[in-house]
Amino acid sequence: MFDNATVRGLYASLSDGWTYVNAQSHPQVPERVSSAVARGFRASPLLEQREMQHGSHSRAQELGRRVGESFVDAARIAIADLVGARPECVILGASRASLINQLATVMGRKLSLGQEIVLSRIDAPANIEPWQRAADLYGARVRWAEPDLASGVLPTWQFAELVTGDTAVVAVAAANEFVGSVTDVRAIADTVHVKSRALLVVDVNAAAPYRVLDIDAMGADVLALDLVGLGGPAVGALIFRDTSLFDATLPRPHYGLSLGVGAETGDDVPPSVARARGMLELGGVSEGLLAGVPAAVDHLASLDDCVPGTRRRRLEQSLPQATNYMNALAQRLVEGLQDLGVVHVVGVDGDLVMGSARFSSLPRIPRVSFLVDNVPASVVEERLLANGVVASVVKPGESMLLERMGVFEEAATGMHARRSYPEMDSMGWGAVGWGDVGRRAARTASTGTGAVAVGLSPHNTTGDMEQILRVMASLR
Repeated sequence: MFDNATVRGLYASLSDGWTYVNAQSHPQVPERVSSAVARGFRASPLLEQREMQHGSHSRAQELGRRVGESFVDAARIAIADLVGARPECVILGASRASLINQLATVMGRKLSLGQEIVLSRIDAPANIEPWQRAADLYGARVRWAEPDLASGVLPTWQFAELVTGDTAVVAVAAANEFVGSVTDVRAIADTVHVKSRALLVVDVNAAAPYRVLDIDAMGADVLALDLVGLGGPAVGALIFRDTSLFDATLPRPHYGLSLGVGAETGDDVPPSVARARGMLELGGVSEGLLAGVPAAVDHLASLDDCVPGTRRRRLEQSLPQATNYMNALAQRLVEGLQDLGVVHVVGVDGDLVMGSARFSSLPRIPRVSFLVDNVPASVVEERLLANGVVASVVKPGESMLLERMGVFEEAATGMHARRSYPEMDSMGWGAVGWGDVGRRAARTASTGTGAVAVGLSPHNTTGDMEQILRVMASLR
């Protein structure tokens, strides 16, 4: 069973006195991860200890192999366990943004004139900008999947119209990092694979700390994530559903191609895998950092330390318990903010027109963004810091969804401006909702300074939520 007190003991950093609710930007690092990285940097240059061979069928040890090479293998295995994939399908890099950018670059021939790329406005820039640059460079047409601006959810029905036989890539996010809305990836995948031969690239970075991921069940071709989001080291990963996608997606090799992070030319590495690593794992990743990857995944698997079995099985049992706990905290926070009467909760209060302005009315991850009437987000952030609470502010350029919701709007003259109700009414769902909710959201958004973002972690408590609510009450 998930026990918050036990989990808090896994984070040595919590002893500094601050209340951290900024998991969307700077999640706390578990002690086992920081210790693993420290050991990794010390041990990576060393050679593995020689082992005695026992029996005629035992595998001979590879002499002269560095310990750091084993860290690379262990990182691939851990990430594969996290998403239900195979280790040889894992591509490692400095970040998911750099890996997606490299994937878009090497796919140039498939993104030429006449081809189409479908992007989503709920995605983070890491899964939008590389594809936009590739489209500009190679000539592909970009089509956009639009969110429901009341809830932040990405409707799946529109992909039946957006995806055609000319579609080469579809890029979506499994969840929005600021509003917490969850995407029905499987429904999108079914449409994509029926109507085209497009590559479905899913950014699971926001969902990975909270939801059990299964690349086959999702129907995705490629998953992208940063281990930092799990409290891990600065390592990114692309996970392909099957090694056959390497040949189907990547161009033919050329002379002098690098073999990537920790790649070997032996019999254990198929040529297609070595080629994919050579094309996508440019620049390499520190082996010391990779030592922290298994520790980060093990941390998620041990949130319920009573669950036995493999790492994958422990993830499937532990993670839902922790997420239910964090969603209950988020629900308490949202209800308290709504009771204040001067706060607009982005993506939740917009549901009021549907008669259900509750955090739990839709599938969500525990991420909450809000605005306070006539108070800039930066001022709210400063007040929270003055009371020991570390949140963050979503700024222009960081979220296309919040931009479409009107969070960053400001008049060109510098005077605070807002959309009138008739303007919002003519837009259908409007900036963030209809009626009183829409008018208040437009008023709070008029400062143009962004929204206050709260991201919850397993170490957060009910007391943390109450502290946020006390600070918000002081702003009335």
